[in-house]
Amino acid sequence: MPGPGLEHTLSELRRLVRGAHRRSPRIGEAAPLLWRLLQVARTVGIEARADGMAFRLEAGESPDARCLFTCVIQDTRQESRLTPSEREVCDLLCDGRTRAQIARLRGVSVNTVKSQVRQIFRKLDVDGRVALVRRLCP
Repeated sequence: MPGPGLEHTLSELRRLVRGAHRRSPRIGEAAPLLWRLLQVARTVGIEARADGMAFRLEAGESPDARCLFTCVIQDTRQESRLTPSEREVCDLLCDGRTRAQIARLRGVSVNTVKSQVRQIFRKLDVDGRVALVRRLCP
């Protein structure tokens, strides 16, 4: 896409963003503009985030017509909200381990495991081990 087309696309996106505080953003209008930008962009960086991935993109041929933007792809699954420790406990629960076994394997108290299991159930909105296994375990 030549520079003026890119400039027009960017100005249209700016108009939508500026107007968003006065009314709800019009996603239907933004999608084709973002698609145009993505078609001419090249990836200049990728970053893993706790809730997904961030892609740093660049578009434009000349220095005066160049734009940098970041595209974030978020993981909205509930499992992504678990801490690494909670994920480990989840895996052990899926293996059929008891709280006492998990505590011994991880070198923590049974009360710590009990608390982590309660947090896992709350975060994943399940009411017990069977519901957890049905949701997460292969």
